[in-house]
Amino acid sequence: MSVEAKKTAASNEDIMRANLYGLLGNVLFCPPSKEILRDLQELSGDETEMGIAFNTLSKLAGSIDQSAAVEEFNILFVGMGRGELLPYCSYYLTGFLNEKPLAKLRNSMGELGIVRNDEVKEPEDHIGSLFEMMAGLITGRYGEPADIAVQ
Repeated sequence: MSVEAKKTAASNEDIMRANLYGLLGNVLFCPPSKEILRDLQELSGDETEMGIAFNTLSKLAGSIDQSAAVEEFNILFVGMGRGELLPYCSYYLTGFLNEKPLAKLRNSMGELGIVRNDEVKEPEDHIGSLFEMMAGLITGRYGEPADIAVQ
């Protein structure tokens, strides 16, 4: 699950942020595989709120089997016709899918050199995609690593 920066100029903090965005993108975009659940079990944290959340996530990943995790993911994001949560930015900003926030995001992606993967059927404003894009901006996946203002 580690993301390595293309450029040596990336700080350890930047790499850690990119790894966190990558982790979040991975677990929010598709149901967890056995490998992801195993990796999540290896997380550890300190006594900060984020560290406690990592420890909790690690314990939960160790207490659920993959089929139950997939079922929970599907209930939450897919559902019968629709899940409990819609993971799309447009919906929460406008109340509808595929609206102006998605068009604005696509324009920004073009400016940043980010190209849609033709194999992905979800709109680009899926929360998992947004986290993946952030990880890529930090690490330089789309060219030079982006500075914090662009991120």
